[in-house]
Amino acid sequence: MALVGVSSGACRTQPTAPAAPPPTAVPTSIIASPDPSPAPPGSAIEVPAASPPAIPLLIAAEPPRCSPADWSALSLGPLLKPGKTVLPTQPDRQGARQSAFESECTDSPQGQRRESPPSVVLDGVEVRLAGATPAGSTGRRWTGNQCTFDVRLADGSGPTVRLGPGDIPPFTTVSALVRSGSAVWLAVGFNGYTAEFPKGGNRIIALDLCAGRVVWKSKDAMSNSGLLLLDDYLISPYGFTSERRYVFVLDSHSGAIIQKLPVIENVCPSKSWAPHWHPGERCDAPGQFVGAATDPRVEAGVFLVDTNTGSSSFQFR
Repeated sequence: MALVGVSSGACRTQPTAPAAPPPTAVPTSIIASPDPSPAPPGSAIEVPAASPPAIPLLIAAEPPRCSPADWSALSLGPLLKPGKTVLPTQPDRQGARQSAFESECTDSPQGQRRESPPSVVLDGVEVRLAGATPAGSTGRRWTGNQCTFDVRLADGSGPTVRLGPGDIPPFTTVSALVRSGSAVWLAVGFNGYTAEFPKGGNRIIALDLCAGRVVWKSKDAMSNSGLLLLDDYLISPYGFTSERRYVFVLDSHSGAIIQKLPVIENVCPSKSWAPHWHPGERCDAPGQFVGAATDPRVEAGVFLVDTNTGSSSFQFR
């Protein structure tokens, strides 16, 4: 039942009417009656009660969910061999190469600086710099830090995995990251000769960011130039000046090495990266095994990595 207010001015007699008592006092508020019969003449008009405004139904938002990845080891055959034969059914794929927290974590002749944001998001994964403590000097007498990283899915659907000194060697930082669902492969490394970093680096760490754990870690000196996830294969090139260079083909589930292929230039010059080549010059001597191996990708039906002057092409088996 609703109480309806009626203005008292609507029931006053006009000023010119004789001063006589009003016939019946009309209350300033009337209780609406459920009786449907017409109101007697002269009585106040009952105003139907307005329906109360609809209250929106509040539904709690479901938190984002994730599913742990399947890390069962697979029986995978060789994937690549040197050559230029095109596989038309193989779509183009670009590898990942992202650097983060270099100024805070790697060695430098100028010392460390705080220049990076507290966290970065790479391929849907948040990597946060959780700590950076002095770690002394590398073999080239440059000072650097021991860094710790917190890694989680950026949508908040899984726990945070902390990567500390047992996972991240001193003077190393994030160099590449690829993801499939809650499975993440993170490359951490340095820019220098292996001998100058005796505590290791340039490794791959596989993470399950739904289960919240490190699944496997590769050996050192296996990744410093990007990562490419190709179905169940993880492809990682490694190379540096005066060091032998290879393309590693891994079982992404277990980290087992399926192939270790020398990088030999058979495309000259490089299509995308040739800092030491100029028009009219030759590429490195055929068959050389040292120098950079970077930017892994599938392009026009072949797998390619770039060297300092040319590229190395591999065809699919």
